Amino acid sequence: MFKGVQLFTVRDHVGDLGQYTETLRKIKAIGYDSVQMGVPAFMAPEDAKALLDEIGLYSCTAYGDFEKMLADPEAIKSAAASAKLFGSDLVAIGTLPDEMRDSREGFERFAEAMNKVAKQLYSEGCKLVYHNHALEFYSMGGGKHGMDILLDETDPECVYFSLDTHWLASGGVNPADWIYKVKGRMPMIHFKDYAIGEGALSVEGVSKLFAEVGEGNLDWPSIIKACHETGVQYAIVEQDTCKGDPFDSLKTSYQNMVKFNV
Repeated sequence: MFKGVQLFTVRDHVGDLGQYTETLRKIKAIGYDSVQMGVPAFMAPEDAKALLDEIGLYSCTAYGDFEKMLADPEAIKSAAASAKLFGSDLVAIGTLPDEMRDSREGFERFAEAMNKVAKQLYSEGCKLVYHNHALEFYSMGGGKHGMDILLDETDPECVYFSLDTHWLASGGVNPADWIYKVKGRMPMIHFKDYAIGEGALSVEGVSKLFAEVGEGNLDWPSIIKACHETGVQYAIVEQDTCKGDPFDSLKTSYQNMVKFNV
């Protein structure tokens, strides 16, 4: 698997071109080979691609504004063009809208909307990639979660997933089990650990910490085994909050990933 960084981890260090360039160089110096990013407001897409090429990094996805893509086919073409510029065929979106999160019908409507957008993206040569949090594991009864609906009711040819190890644990499920569930539909995964400790932050009502890979309570050997066996290509570190310097956290995660044979 390729090792990468979701730039949300270092969001306070990308405010201008100088910071952005220095941050990318630091990420490369740690050993990472890819990033997940949007194009900064202060750069043209072509300049962002040239900078990545110069430093020796690549972007594994483009971002898509789901509501804009749902409303406007031109937004789909724009997202696909951005992905292709960076040498990717993946367009990533975030979690489902607030108004769809609390019912089976809401998840079903979102699955239908994802299919609509994803089929148009597919015609442009790209796939839609959905990133989960914990809320998708809201129980629908009968042993079904919201995430089951998103998996079962979307087109496996064009709707893909980028599961997040921390949020899977936060949702009360086994990360490795879910990696196997989405086999063939997950080119990339978000790696961050799930820790409980003194002074833990309260996030989404659960007292826990975002932690560096290998520094929390997750069973990384089983997670990484599942990733290898299901063909995951990109392991992207995303640590929402860090106790200290985020670059130190990224270095710790990278070193532990090497130990775990990522």
